[in-house]
Amino acid sequence: MLRLHGFSASNYYNIAKLALLEKALPFEEVLTYVGADATHDPEYLEKSPLGKIPCLETEHGFVSESRCIVDYLERTYPARPLYPETAFAMAKTLELTQIVDLYLELPARRLIPNLFRRTSPPERVAEEILETVGKGAKALAKLARFDGFVLGSSFGAADVAVTIHVPAVQNILGTVLKRDPLAEVPGLGAYVARMQARPAVQRVRADQAANFPEFVTFLKSRYSGI
Repeated sequence: MLRLHGFSASNYYNIAKLALLEKALPFEEVLTYVGADATHDPEYLEKSPLGKIPCLETEHGFVSESRCIVDYLERTYPARPLYPETAFAMAKTLELTQIVDLYLELPARRLIPNLFRRTSPPERVAEEILETVGKGAKALAKLARFDGFVLGSSFGAADVAVTIHVPAVQNILGTVLKRDPLAEVPGLGAYVARMQARPAVQRVRADQAANFPEFVTFLKSRYSGI
């Protein structure tokens, strides 16, 4: 059986987890927190070379990085596909997911220490993040549609990315910076609300909420100042 290593409070873990659930694949979850290095959980580095989560354990070996995990699942288990059929549609899927990762989630991630510590970042940093997310929001509005699924006629890998990452980005920016460029994208809010009603997404969100207090306890024990 497939075994997914990581923890449910992690968005990137939930990218892989939602893909598994939407494809209706049986899998086991293995609770694993971040922090693997030469002195802390060094054995995990044999599974994930950078010590990152998620990591998928398969009959062939281990695969890390959420996008690579989704790709492995699609190529190995073609039923209930999350990828489109044509090369161009696949390229557009990758284009959109990369924009979500690099121009929405990654800049917002810089604010996570501020989120936990309830502090404000330097004004220069805040403006950099808002500028980058603003560009990402405009690109998202151009590339995606929100009256059904973001690309195509069925739930796919691009929907996984938007459904998992956008609410987190909006929460971080709204809480720390009190501003949210994504709120200006027409139809995005209603789309996200519809996606949250999907059974697989509801399970991901319930598990995420249940795991979050334990994850915070882990952070406090591992890192000072949180």
